[in-house]
Amino acid sequence: MMMKMASILFVMLKSPHENVNLELTSGLGGQSRKAAILFEDAVYYAMDEKASKHLSEHVDDVFVISDDLAARGFDCQAGGKFKTIDYGQAVDLIMHYDRTVTL
Repeated sequence: MMMKMASILFVMLKSPHENVNLELTSGLGGQSRKAAILFEDAVYYAMDEKASKHLSEHVDDVFVISDDLAARGFDCQAGGKFKTIDYGQAVDLIMHYDRTVTL
Protein backbone atom coordinates (compact mmCIF):
# COMPACT_ATOMS: atom_id res chain seq x y z
CA MET A 1 0.00 0.00 0.00
CA MET A 2 1.45 3.39 -1.01
CA MET A 3 1.32 6.18 1.52
CA LYS A 4 0.54 9.70 0.41
CA MET A 5 3.37 12.16 1.04
CA ALA A 6 2.32 14.75 3.60
CA SER A 7 1.99 18.35 2.47
CA ILE A 8 2.56 21.57 4.35
CA LEU A 9 1.54 25.13 3.51
CA PHE A 10 3.49 28.00 5.03
CA VAL A 11 1.38 31.12 5.49
CA MET A 12 3.75 34.06 5.28
CA LEU A 13 2.90 37.59 6.39
CA LYS A 14 6.23 39.39 6.82
CA SER A 15 8.40 41.17 4.30
CA PRO A 16 11.61 39.44 3.20
CA HIS A 17 13.38 42.47 4.70
CA GLU A 18 12.27 41.41 8.18
CA ASN A 19 13.95 38.60 10.06
CA VAL A 20 12.29 35.59 8.41
CA ASN A 21 14.25 32.34 8.73
CA LEU A 22 13.34 30.43 5.56
CA GLU A 23 15.42 27.51 6.72
CA LEU A 24 12.51 26.77 9.08
CA THR A 25 10.53 25.61 6.04
CA SER A 26 13.04 22.84 5.44
CA GLY A 27 13.24 21.92 9.11
CA LEU A 28 9.50 21.88 9.69
CA GLY A 29 8.57 20.51 6.28
CA GLY A 30 11.18 17.78 6.00
CA GLN A 31 10.44 15.63 2.96
CA SER A 32 6.84 16.87 2.73
CA ARG A 33 5.55 18.70 -0.32
CA LYS A 34 5.96 22.35 0.69
CA ALA A 35 4.24 25.50 -0.52
CA ALA A 36 4.01 29.08 0.68
CA ILE A 37 1.17 31.53 0.43
CA LEU A 38 2.17 35.19 0.62
CA PHE A 39 -0.15 37.63 2.37
CA GLU A 40 0.36 41.27 3.40
CA ASP A 41 4.03 42.41 3.19
CA ALA A 42 5.21 38.91 2.30
CA VAL A 43 4.14 39.68 -1.30
CA TYR A 44 7.44 41.55 -1.61
CA TYR A 45 9.06 38.11 -2.02
CA ALA A 46 7.38 37.96 -5.42
CA MET A 47 8.72 41.35 -6.48
CA ASP A 48 12.30 41.11 -5.19
CA GLU A 49 14.49 38.92 -7.42
CA LYS A 50 16.94 37.84 -4.71
CA ALA A 51 14.19 37.14 -2.14
CA SER A 52 12.04 35.23 -4.64
CA LYS A 53 14.99 33.02 -5.63
CA HIS A 54 15.77 32.33 -1.97
CA LEU A 55 12.16 31.40 -1.18
CA SER A 56 11.94 29.21 -4.30
CA GLU A 57 14.87 27.18 -3.00
CA HIS A 58 12.88 26.21 0.10
CA VAL A 59 9.38 25.42 -1.20
CA ASP A 60 7.87 23.66 -4.21
CA ASP A 61 5.13 26.21 -4.99
CA VAL A 62 4.45 29.82 -4.05
CA PHE A 63 1.05 31.54 -4.14
CA VAL A 64 0.65 35.32 -3.93
CA ILE A 65 -2.54 37.17 -2.92
CA SER A 66 -3.49 39.51 -5.77
CA ASP A 67 -5.26 42.06 -3.51
CA ASP A 68 -2.15 42.37 -1.34
CA LEU A 69 -0.01 42.96 -4.44
CA ALA A 70 -2.43 45.67 -5.60
CA ALA A 71 -2.55 47.27 -2.14
CA ARG A 72 1.22 47.75 -2.34
CA GLY A 73 1.11 49.28 -5.81
CA PHE A 74 1.92 46.18 -7.85
CA ASP A 75 -0.64 45.57 -10.57
CA CYS A 76 1.35 42.87 -12.31
CA GLN A 77 1.03 39.14 -12.04
CA ALA A 78 3.67 37.24 -10.13
CA GLY A 79 5.85 35.18 -12.44
CA GLY A 80 7.78 31.94 -12.53
CA LYS A 81 7.11 29.63 -9.63
CA PHE A 82 4.85 32.33 -8.12
CA LYS A 83 1.13 32.03 -8.86
CA THR A 84 -1.25 34.92 -8.22
CA ILE A 85 -4.48 33.93 -6.47
CA ASP A 86 -7.45 35.56 -4.74
CA TYR A 87 -8.74 35.05 -1.20
CA GLY A 88 -11.23 32.35 -2.20
CA GLN A 89 -8.45 30.33 -3.81
CA ALA A 90 -6.35 30.86 -0.66
CA VAL A 91 -9.06 29.25 1.47
CA ASP A 92 -9.22 26.30 -0.93
CA LEU A 93 -5.43 25.90 -0.70
CA ILE A 94 -5.43 25.97 3.09
CA MET A 95 -8.04 23.21 3.11
CA HIS A 96 -6.07 21.18 0.53
CA TYR A 97 -2.81 20.93 2.48
CA ASP A 98 -2.36 18.51 5.40
CA ARG A 99 -0.81 21.15 7.69
CA THR A 100 -0.42 24.91 7.77
CA VAL A 101 2.26 26.87 9.60
CA THR A 102 2.34 30.67 9.89
CA LEU A 103 5.77 32.26 9.60
